Amino acid sequence: MSGAERMGGYAARLEAERFVGRRDVLALVDDVVGRRRPQRIVYVHGPGGVGKSALLRAIATSAEQAGRPVVRVDGRLVAPTREALRAAAAPADQDGAVLVVDEVDEVAAMRVELRDAVLDVVPASGVVVVAGRQAPDRAWFDGELQVLTTAVALRPLERDDARQLLARRGVVDAQEVDRLVHWAAGFPLALTLAASLASGEASGAPTSAAGPTASLDALLLERLGGRELVGVDPDVLDVASIAPAVDGPLLAAVLPGRPTRQGYGSLRELSIAEPLGLRTTLHPLARSAVRTRLRDSDPDRHRTLVLRIAAHLHRRAREGDPVAALELGSLVEDPELRLGAERSTAFYADLPRAGDVDALSVATGAGSARWFTRFARWCEERPGQAIAVRRVDGTLSGMSVICMASAMPPWAEEQIETGPVLRWLRDRGLLDVAALTHDTIILEEPGDAAVRAEVIRVGNAGAMAMGAVANPRYVFATASTATDYRGIAPLRYELVGELGRHDDERELVTLAADFGPGGIIGQMYELILAEQGEDPGAHASGAAGLGPSVVAALRRFHDDEALSTGPLAAEEGSVAERADAVRGLVRAAVDAAFGPSPSDQRLRQAIVRAYLDPAGGHGVAQRELHMSRSSFYRHLQRARDRLLDAC
Repeated sequence: MSGAERMGGYAARLEAERFVGRRDVLALVDDVVGRRRPQRIVYVHGPGGVGKSALLRAIATSAEQAGRPVVRVDGRLVAPTREALRAAAAPADQDGAVLVVDEVDEVAAMRVELRDAVLDVVPASGVVVVAGRQAPDRAWFDGELQVLTTAVALRPLERDDARQLLARRGVVDAQEVDRLVHWAAGFPLALTLAASLASGEASGAPTSAAGPTASLDALLLERLGGRELVGVDPDVLDVASIAPAVDGPLLAAVLPGRPTRQGYGSLRELSIAEPLGLRTTLHPLARSAVRTRLRDSDPDRHRTLVLRIAAHLHRRAREGDPVAALELGSLVEDPELRLGAERSTAFYADLPRAGDVDALSVATGAGSARWFTRFARWCEERPGQAIAVRRVDGTLSGMSVICMASAMPPWAEEQIETGPVLRWLRDRGLLDVAALTHDTIILEEPGDAAVRAEVIRVGNAGAMAMGAVANPRYVFATASTATDYRGIAPLRYELVGELGRHDDERELVTLAADFGPGGIIGQMYELILAEQGEDPGAHASGAAGLGPSVVAALRRFHDDEALSTGPLAAEEGSVAERADAVRGLVRAAVDAAFGPSPSDQRLRQAIVRAYLDPAGGHGVAQRELHMSRSSFYRHLQRARDRLLDAC
């Protein structure tokens, strides 16, 4: 590597040197770029782990070497809005540009918007290469597009290419190569991982044969834990299996008192790690595999990390980080209670467009009604406070008015839908902590409660993403009594009796939901706590003893704020003083729980090194006790049980 070469360039060159196969796809794209074919859009699709991202990077590198301007778009980094999508594609407005769009599944609900952005932004001299798991839908082939678009189904590598991939990564032993090629079934991700784990010993591939259609996740579950991961801090790897993305601040918060810089560096070098902006994420298949292994081998440890990650994301979300709020929502396990945190593959949120009011008028048959005239005023004069939900083809699925009470226009006081609610809130001093929504019009089939609920969730998430609402404690929803409320049932809205009213056309009711002092973000956090069994009442001392509180304090041993507010903390003193006092209680409980026998001392060592020592951790304790991962977690569970019984 020359002194002038930068790390990014070196990484790209190294990957290019190791890239194998895909000659037919590369030749096709080369013909498209060279204008030897009429197509201008190449849509690559295939299952996870089949090498789509690596192929796109190879295409981008080749185009750059040919002097073409290359614009890369990662669907995971694009906010689920039309404006964000167009902004990401805008730099491709150059002669001969090559627009490379990876992870298009992350913007699946906006695929028509992506197609339209491509047609509007990229010049005819340009080329677009898109990659995703699913085959392109017909929107990419409508009308004249059928002559511009070509789809390529990416398959696993042929055996010869698989052998070449292993050889370029230093695996040349014939028996080992055959074993790994058979095991990986041509998936480049599995081959790359296998190459990094391979040794000259007989550990090779897993003993159970896996056919070409076997779950790659199952393969990775059998394979992870080998040679590549030996140098990676197991605690850091566990965090990365739960958190959607990892960075230094998150690791510092989740593994307090632990030096994590080296572990994070090792994580970034893994073949199963991918950059996500300035952060790092595990490949979805690998992340699922590691998390499944953690949950199965040590559910208590899994629960502890979920709680710590949630606490960190909760803090960042409350400080105004929208990505953190979205990632916090991903930790909620109940899909009905994620409050729109996960992206929909069927709908997306948008602002009102020309023709939307007319479409609603026709669909509802209410175009001449006075209430509809009032509703239309919001769409026309306050488009940032009228949220549209669209199907993937761009057609309207629903519309609702939603915004913070404090941001309502003056004329909202005169409207029967909003005026009484505003006055009710003002009388109680709640204007600054409440959001109002009214006249949610959904154009989906009335009997499909699940679809209607999804439309509502997408609209709610869109309102937060677009800034229509911040983090309200209260949400007041006003509609006619004929409205189907099943979509919001999981959020426990309650009728506000004194706000019942009639506008000479409709009988109106207002329902309210109180998300608690922490607002919607706080509610998501509380849901995570509840799902993980973190009930504050369960940690109170009493007939059951102090055991649960002591074990809970172990998990937060280096977190002053958590210890100082826990059930073992004194009521007086500074945060540090109260936390130190709790640490003293925990240390005393640990000392009292284990006897002098060698077996008891090994149990005590697991507790001390895994939780109490600042330089310790689960990985350190496992290595010092010379145990396999599964044996160590069983040993640690016995130690925790002993401590629980002794208190």
